[in-house]
Amino acid sequence: MLTPEPQAHFPMNRTVRRDRILLLAMALLATPMSAGDGVSATSDKPAPSSDRVGFPKEYATRFTVLRTFDRGERQVVTVYGNAEAAQVKGMTNLPFPDGSILVMETADAVRDSNGVRRKGPDGRVEKETVVGLHVMRRGPDFGVAYGTNRAGPWEFVEYRPDGSYLTPPAKSAACAECHVKAGRDRDYVYRGPLPPVAP
Repeated sequence: MLTPEPQAHFPMNRTVRRDRILLLAMALLATPMSAGDGVSATSDKPAPSSDRVGFPKEYATRFTVLRTFDRGERQVVTVYGNAEAAQVKGMTNLPFPDGSILVMETADAVRDSNGVRRKGPDGRVEKETVVGLHVMRRGPDFGVAYGTNRAGPWEFVEYRPDGSYLTPPAKSAACAECHVKAGRDRDYVYRGPLPPVAP
C-alpha cells in the first residue's frame, strides 16, 4: 500500500510517482498477452520461428474460390487456393503439390435493417468485413518445427486483412495440432476442394 509522504517543493512526490510506475509495470507483467498480438512470448509447444507461409496479397483476385460456406448465423467462410492448390479436384488428386497455398477467409455476414442475413443473386449469404485469413502453405521441408504435432509438410499462420498477425508462426502449434486430426489420407486438409469434414 502506498503511504503518503510530506509534501516536497516539487509538483508531484517522486516516491509516489515511482510507486505508481512500479505498480503499473507489475500489472503489465502479470497480464498474459493474447496469442494473436504478434509480440507475445513464444508458445511452449514447438512451432516455426519464422514466417514461410507469407501474407497472400490479392488472394481474392489471384486465387481460385474452392468452397464457400456459412459459419453459424454471423460469418461467411470462403476457401481460396493458389494455382497449385487448385489443381486438386478431390481425394484422388492428393497429396497437394508443394507450393500449394490455401486461404480460409472469415468475414462477417451482411445484414439488412431487420438483422436478417442478406443473400446475393447466387443465393449465398453476402460478405461484409473480412476479419481473418487462416493460411496454410505446403513445402518440401515444411512442418518439421512442429515436432510430434506435424501435419505433414504444411505450415500455418493467421493474418488480419492488413497483413498483421492474428496467430504468428511461433504460436501456430494449435493450428498444426488441429490439422493433424484431418488425417494423412486427406493431406491434413479439412475443406478446400475436398468433401468437408468437421475439425
